[in-house]
Amino acid sequence: MSLATFSASVKIAEAWLSKTDPSLGQLIKNGSALDYSPFNKQPFEALVHAVIAQQVSVKSAAAIRQRVEALLPPNDATPEAFSLIKPEQLKQAGLSRAKTNTLHVLIDFALSEKNTFNNLHHYPDQDVKQRLCRLKGVGPWTADIFLMFGLKTIRYFCFRRFGLKKSYSTVQRTRCSALASRVRRYCGKMATV
Repeated sequence: MSLATFSASVKIAEAWLSKTDPSLGQLIKNGSALDYSPFNKQPFEALVHAVIAQQVSVKSAAAIRQRVEALLPPNDATPEAFSLIKPEQLKQAGLSRAKTNTLHVLIDFALSEKNTFNNLHHYPDQDVKQRLCRLKGVGPWTADIFLMFGLKTIRYFCFRRFGLKKSYSTVQRTRCSALASRVRRYCGKMATV
């Protein structure tokens, strides 16, 4: 999905959420505009960023990501470009051995002629998630982040993510545990928008 198409989808979603939930509507109206820069990535680059961000702070992930990007040719975050980086260089950039191994699994997956990496955007979200979670080092969180940032899947809503539930419960002035069915209902409706 192009960034322009994604932006248009976000506007439709914001209008729907504002109409459906007045308190969210107030946040959307009075809040700052959505920063689209995290969505301005090619799918493989977004998947690598998701792996880098696993189990580290946002600040640490950003620092490691910058060091890894410095190892790439300018404006080339393709699997081919990543395949030229030596494991020792990735470790020096701050990636653990496990993340370095995962990155090589992703490169192999993306470059394999029999895989479907370049066609993932054609598959239903759950199929994409299942395919990615079969790869060593890729779990549900990484697949979720890839769906949102790599494939720009606006209809995908990670209601299991604690930070999101906590924020939403604060807006709704209710307990997190009471939100699951309401959020699932919104997700189902949102998927049809």
